[in-house]
Amino acid sequence: MNAEQKKSIKSTILECRDILEEDIEQVLINYGIYINKDWVNLRDLKNLTEKQEKNRKNIEKAIEKLKKGGFEKDKAVIEYIKEVSYTYLNRLAALRVMEVRGLIDEILIPRGEYGNRSFIGSRFYEVAREYCKYEMDGGLAYLLNIMFEEISEEIKMLFNTEDEYSFVTPSSTSLLKVIELLCSNIDEESWRQDEIIGWIYQYFNSIEKSEIYTRQDQKDFFISVDEVPATTQIFTPDWVVNWIIDNSLYKVYSEMKNGLRDKKNVEDIKLIDPCCGSGHFLVRAYDVFFEMYLEEGKYTIEEIPYKILENNIHGIDIDLRAVQLTGLILFIKTKTYLKENGYNTNTKGKLSVNLVCADAILLNGSRLEDLKEKHKNNKTILKMIEIIYEEFEDVRLKGSLIQPEKKLFPLFEEFKNRIARKELSKAKRTKKKQTKGQENLLEDQTISFDEYKSQRDFTKEERELMDSLNAIYSEAIKANDISRQLFATEATKSIKLVNIFMQKTGYDVVVTNPPYMGIGNMDIKLKNFIISNYNAGSEDLYSAFIMRCEEFLNENGILGMIVQHGFMFTPKYKDLRKNILEFNQIEKVVHLGTGIFEELTGEKVNSVMFTLNKTKQENLKSEFVDITSCENRADYPNITEGIKEYQINQEKFKIIKGYPFTYKLSENILNYFLKSNYKEYAHVQRGISTYANYKYIRFYWEVNNYEKWKWINQIPGGDRYVSLDNTVVDFSENAIEFYKSKGGYTGINYFNTEGMYYPRSPYGANFSAKYLHENTIIEDDKPGIFPKKGVDNFFLLGLMNSNLIIYFLNVINPTNHCQVGDVNRLPIKKFSLENNNIIKKNVLENIEDLRHKYSLIEISRYFNFENIIKLLSDSMEMTILNFLNIKDKIDLDVYNRDEIINRLVYDTYKISEDEVEFIEEENGVNNNIDVDKSDYIKLINEDNNPNYNLVSKKLNLRKDILIKKRIEEKLYGDKAIKKELENIISILIGCIFDRWNNDIKSIDDGIVPVNSSIYLEKDIIEQIYIIIGKYFGVENSDNTFEEIEEILGTTLEKYIINDFFKNHSRSYKKRPIYWHICSPKKTFNCFVYYHKLDDDTLYKVKSIYLSQMIDRYEEDLEYYTNQLIEARTNGDKSKEKDVKDKCSDLEAKLEDLSILDKKIMEILPYKPNIDEGVLYNIIPIEPILSAPVATKRERDNYYEEVGT
Repeated sequence: MNAEQKKSIKSTILECRDILEEDIEQVLINYGIYINKDWVNLRDLKNLTEKQEKNRKNIEKAIEKLKKGGFEKDKAVIEYIKEVSYTYLNRLAALRVMEVRGLIDEILIPRGEYGNRSFIGSRFYEVAREYCKYEMDGGLAYLLNIMFEEISEEIKMLFNTEDEYSFVTPSSTSLLKVIELLCSNIDEESWRQDEIIGWIYQYFNSIEKSEIYTRQDQKDFFISVDEVPATTQIFTPDWVVNWIIDNSLYKVYSEMKNGLRDKKNVEDIKLIDPCCGSGHFLVRAYDVFFEMYLEEGKYTIEEIPYKILENNIHGIDIDLRAVQLTGLILFIKTKTYLKENGYNTNTKGKLSVNLVCADAILLNGSRLEDLKEKHKNNKTILKMIEIIYEEFEDVRLKGSLIQPEKKLFPLFEEFKNRIARKELSKAKRTKKKQTKGQENLLEDQTISFDEYKSQRDFTKEERELMDSLNAIYSEAIKANDISRQLFATEATKSIKLVNIFMQKTGYDVVVTNPPYMGIGNMDIKLKNFIISNYNAGSEDLYSAFIMRCEEFLNENGILGMIVQHGFMFTPKYKDLRKNILEFNQIEKVVHLGTGIFEELTGEKVNSVMFTLNKTKQENLKSEFVDITSCENRADYPNITEGIKEYQINQEKFKIIKGYPFTYKLSENILNYFLKSNYKEYAHVQRGISTYANYKYIRFYWEVNNYEKWKWINQIPGGDRYVSLDNTVVDFSENAIEFYKSKGGYTGINYFNTEGMYYPRSPYGANFSAKYLHENTIIEDDKPGIFPKKGVDNFFLLGLMNSNLIIYFLNVINPTNHCQVGDVNRLPIKKFSLENNNIIKKNVLENIEDLRHKYSLIEISRYFNFENIIKLLSDSMEMTILNFLNIKDKIDLDVYNRDEIINRLVYDTYKISEDEVEFIEEENGVNNNIDVDKSDYIKLINEDNNPNYNLVSKKLNLRKDILIKKRIEEKLYGDKAIKKELENIISILIGCIFDRWNNDIKSIDDGIVPVNSSIYLEKDIIEQIYIIIGKYFGVENSDNTFEEIEEILGTTLEKYIINDFFKNHSRSYKKRPIYWHICSPKKTFNCFVYYHKLDDDTLYKVKSIYLSQMIDRYEEDLEYYTNQLIEARTNGDKSKEKDVKDKCSDLEAKLEDLSILDKKIMEILPYKPNIDEGVLYNIIPIEPILSAPVATKRERDNYYEEVGT
């Protein structure tokens, strides 16, 4: 299915959903049921018929059931509306699929030859003409209901017109609209493809999924019971499904044929997907099983589809709609196979599917007591009921992670023992009573106690309980008793789920794409359940499901999954890895990388698919395949370019502490890890966590009084060796008490200690260590590394930034989240004193050079205005080139020193040249010196500070050659030059506010307007002109000013008004200090300096600067109004038009100024507090700024804190 088809499906499904939900909500309103409003009492609804009154009661009970399942009242109504809408959309989609495939006569698509009715519609009209005439929809709704009932006789799970979501019917108008959309907007080719059902499901839930993703960064975010299905369902691409099925199910069958495992009849091979969603894996498995049955030749083609559904494939999901759609597509495939082979397609009474929805909401009350009373003499059944009720609590959250079989198996074992003893005793008594001639009758039938147990069918109790529940359901239908019907339905679901869990011999194959949800986002009930039952995999739902899927397998069974790759590497999954290595054989792993799932984006979603066998096989090597760098991954396994293959005995993973699946390490390098001795050289320590960075961490430019602030290594950016080091943390007594109360006050013994630190999550970059000042606090997410006695800090800093150590860390944990435990796994070799000193010398020079580079960056702690002045020239162009050149030269010198360090490290670790080449390729280092790349060098001009590592990789060109070429040939593009100019303009504006002690007369009130015709020399442009004269020479002022505007491509005033604040805000990490206050259409503009804010600032903006402009324009308007009267009096049409336009322009400007004036009045009184930081002070005045600064989450946090 191509992208255009998917786009059409998505837009159509969402439009259909809107139509149906709006319609169903109105239907409920007609019944007196509202979402955010009290319901109308049934007694007050005088217009309802007796049937409608009954319906209202039934709807209430259905909504009440949802409330018992964890929904709040309003959310339960919303959920009911959604489920009814989805039910009808699914039914209509099912009809469309079947009519397109010729499985039923056309009932939806209208044809001209049938009077714009469908084929069945036209036939119905012929026999019920009078009825159809009086119906708005021509009898369509009634006809559809007949069709639903007819199909429900074959597949009840989707078309059951007696379930709780059939109490409400969409209006005829809505049905017609939806049918038209489905028939006209989605082409027939799409309807013929099996995957359309999955995409309908995916896109229907996309609204909830999108909304949940936008909330992920909010404080105290977690996923509630109603959000779990939408959040955790991800459509698995065909090529992934095919690979997993081929390497699990098909592999099992191939090994049986080839004598590599015990042979079974095909009907005895069991497969389950415990998170089946819309059934993608089961649909593919269906096709494979069909071929297996054909090859076996035991059953006819007509029998095979029924055999597959009855015996082979099993599915569980927490979302009823997903299960229904899975059943639908399997039902359609069955009918399709039958039709294509010329068999009767009527499956009534023949179809049995092993699909269960794990969403049972078990209802208590009189129905439960009646059930217990009925079975009061059978202790096993009573205990079964007790276990089921206990285990199925919150099953809608837990899904197939519940483990009722762990309690039921012992119960049945106890029951077996009891019955077997009775029968054995009875057999012995019978033997004693034998008459002559019967002595040998039982002699040859002597049977052991265990054999009695194994031969007896102990599912009788289950069947008896099921029969009781079915009887309750049937009686409820006849009596129209919705309460008993709901009770029986939910209880039956639970028994069916138990049956799947208690598959006697386990499953030969388990396949799935499990839900992904970090433990921090889980509902507290789910979180506690996961920790209690799946502790080793409790960090995420997917890791818990790895454990659960292992439990489903029988001995020698195969598990195939696609999951996030973190479980293979990160320390928090070490117990899960230990379990996998101890009890399973890893067969094949394919490392996929990012971008596998269309609806998930970002580096965070890094995937891997794998198969493992539950029976461990000694000395068998596991196969790992890395296709993360391949462009055409969807063609795997039929690709060769970019693919990397490895074979390793999984026992080798036990060499490194924590058992990371470091499949890329060579035997030689792996042996280094036999002694992970990093702790002998240094201590790695995580520091404080504020649990509210927005409140307790500031950039240094936000702070006036440093008394309560300490420097903290919070910023992840910058180069190796040095960071911007521009953040401070609140270290007041109150703040420290808060950190302690949250458990975040750690690492205190290493505060204000010299060392180094590294960002645990550098987001797209390799590991990098940076020098840590002795007057700096370490932060939780940027652990400090502190050398032990006798180990030089600068030597260790150089070693940590070497390519070899970075490679070690990448293979220990390639998730881009380097943990303390990962660093502690490093093996450290002893270096000679000479090499130690060489590394130290080069590191110190790197730090000195990089500090100088950062002294030219305005937001750096090391910014030095004197160094800026040294680079100024007679012209702006030469000044910019000076800035760019010195930064590049520093980068080149650092690169060359790093190469010296890398060579010493490689030599000390005795890494061969072949291994060096491999390591540097893995690290993204390029050593090609081919310089014939001038056509592509423009890539490095995309930014003022280009990512040379990235460009080097793209161009297949060594980094130092790249930098040299840019310096020598001045390959600085327009974008790079403009970016540097924008930085210089920002520094010049800092001069206006006297930030750099630059002997420029500062602005006393911190307010600088923009409009030279009104504000004269106080205008910001005039101020910049004066500063240019001071530093570039008065004689060069005009030329320099012209250069500036030529590079900008606009006037300086337009740049300041339209672009400066956005650029400034971005450069200052959304914590700007020059605030652009303006009217909506930017008639008025001024800049306010953050550190000059006081209670009078906004009053001054309004009463002095804004009022001055209003007065000026009112005077002008009065003048031109008089001129307009004069022109009209004199009949001067030309002047009248000109003056009239000026009046209109002034009136528009005054209206614009009036809006700003009113907005300021709404904000006043404004009482800033610099101690609270930029964010706290800027949010209240965002309505009058030229661009927003805060994120939604930051605003929410602010208003929650201030209580408005």
